[in-house]
Parts: sequence; structure tokens; C-alpha cells
Amino acid sequence: MPDLNRISEALTEAFGVRQVYGEPIEREGTLVIPAARVATGGGSGGGGGTEPGGHHARAGDAEGEAGAGTDASADPEPDGEPATLAEGGGGGFGFGRRAEPAGALVVDDDGVRWVPAVDVNRIVLGGQIAFVLAAAAVAWALTRRRRRR
Repeated sequence: MPDLNRISEALTEAFGVRQVYGEPIEREGTLVIPAARVATGGGSGGGGGTEPGGHHARAGDAEGEAGAGTDASADPEPDGEPATLAEGGGGGFGFGRRAEPAGALVVDDDGVRWVPAVDVNRIVLGGQIAFVLAAAAVAWALTRRRRRR
């Protein structure tokens, strides 16, 4: 049986406030508290095999009657009968997290203010998209102008 206290502590750490706010930094009377955007997600799944009693209905079988407990695609046994499905099972769990700097809270003699983080990659991508759109618009306008002449 899993140790529920250990799991609870791990979840508290994984989803706690420390994942969003970093350790405060103080220099020359100014306190800086870094912050991040954190997104998490998870999923799980499971599988199964034969039903109790050893019968397994294939997709398309009516109530498991036709071919119950057999798989027509399986290699036949030496006596020519289709092979019986084996018991099976399975399961899994996945977890993901994405974090990126959001900015920082700055506390000084003037009060508290938010200083956003600058995402240079987003700025460059936005500039590239704007350039491509402007180039396409100019090319379209020149093509229309040439057709009119």
C-alpha cells in the first residue's frame, strides 16, 4: 500500500505556492519576489482482458455470442480452432508541467509594484509574423497594380 503521507507531501510541494513565487531576494532596501506562470496537467488510463468466466467479446460481436472467447485473427491451434485470448491488463499515468517567468513583485520605499518579465522569443516571433503579413500585403498590392496596367 502506498504511503499516503508521502504522496500528500509530494503533491503539496508540487502544487504549492513555491512553484509560482520564488524565494524573496533583498538588496539595498529593495525586496524582489520573482513569480512564474505554471501550468500542470495529468491523465491516467487502464485496460483489461477477459471477462469473468474467461469470455471476451470482440468489437462488433452481439453480446459476445459470435466468437466469444476467440480472436479470428489469432493463429489457429493444431486442431484448427481459433486460439483463445489470454488474460491481460494494463494502466498508466502521465503528468506534465510548464513554467515560464511572469515577472516580479518589487517592494521598496515607493511601495509595491509589478515588473513583468520580457519574453524576447515572443517579441521576435511577433515581429516575424508582422513582417511576413506586411510582405504578403505588399506583394498582393503590387500584383493587383500590375494587372490593372
